[in-house]
Amino acid sequence: MANPERRLWIDTHTHLLRCSVQDGSALEYSLADVLAVLDRCDADLRFVCNDNNPHDVARVAEEPEHLRRMNERVYRQFVAQAQGRLLGSVNIDPRAVRQSQEEMDLYIGERGYVQVGEVEGLPFGFDLDSPQMVELARHAAALGAPVQLHCSTSEDPSGEHIRQALHLAALVPQGKFILAHAIGGRNTYQYVLAVEQYLARGLDNVYLEVVLFNVRKYLRAAYEHLGAERLIVGTDWATYHGPPFAPYGTHLTLMAHPDWWRTAQLKGFSQWGSQLWLSSQLVLDLEENPYPCAVSSLVWFMREAGLSEEDIDKIACGNAISLFGLREKGLI
Repeated sequence: MANPERRLWIDTHTHLLRCSVQDGSALEYSLADVLAVLDRCDADLRFVCNDNNPHDVARVAEEPEHLRRMNERVYRQFVAQAQGRLLGSVNIDPRAVRQSQEEMDLYIGERGYVQVGEVEGLPFGFDLDSPQMVELARHAAALGAPVQLHCSTSEDPSGEHIRQALHLAALVPQGKFILAHAIGGRNTYQYVLAVEQYLARGLDNVYLEVVLFNVRKYLRAAYEHLGAERLIVGTDWATYHGPPFAPYGTHLTLMAHPDWWRTAQLKGFSQWGSQLWLSSQLVLDLEENPYPCAVSSLVWFMREAGLSEEDIDKIACGNAISLFGLREKGLI
């Protein structure tokens, strides 16, 4: 149940990884370690979570049954025991269509999961708008589940991610699609304009995650062009290492102290005024860092970007409640 004394905040994009994304070594942590992050948060924090670590995803093309092992671990060790604080997102893969359909039937149809994805596509060598993905997206739509599509983090500025994602959404108008980590990175303006044009065609089935809140002009652009109803929280929080985990409130919690980026092992960066571009996704505004790792900081950024309190509530939780049918499912 929601805590009436704290703001409800639903992060629709988190990962409970089985192993390190860097070297594939096992990560040891428990439900208590994850719930400790929620308990320490200044908001009534909920996670929508899955495990899509690249070492396991790469196995699915040769071992379709590995999808079950990935999904089952997150369900049994975390979601089933979390009493509604962790909500499930089921892994699928167009290289394993039958297995993916069975996974959706089980986890969406029987176990109360609220989302499909994250489906990554290009990083694993398949297209988001392939015939197999169209088939799976139609299956998800029949089950009433939105599909979360990876965008923005491949360091590819070509626009191919957003083209494929919006093409899939147009091919399956009865479905609902979430553009993962679309707002907050270097491709923000490109994505906002692409979705604005998509909506102008009369299509009405896409939503965009805010991954980083600390560049106010990006928030403002998304808000002004698309409206608060299109935006949800999706920070891509993940168990990239073992516990203890840093406080919730920013994608890279190293941002909590000044000048961390000067000594971080980055591939390269460029600076435009006060904006520091670290990758195709990650952008800092040096005038607005450091900031406390807290939901109140993210809310402050939205206020400073011109959002009303009503619209902040929509982004924080209202849109996710409606999109996932959380009240109808008794999860809120």
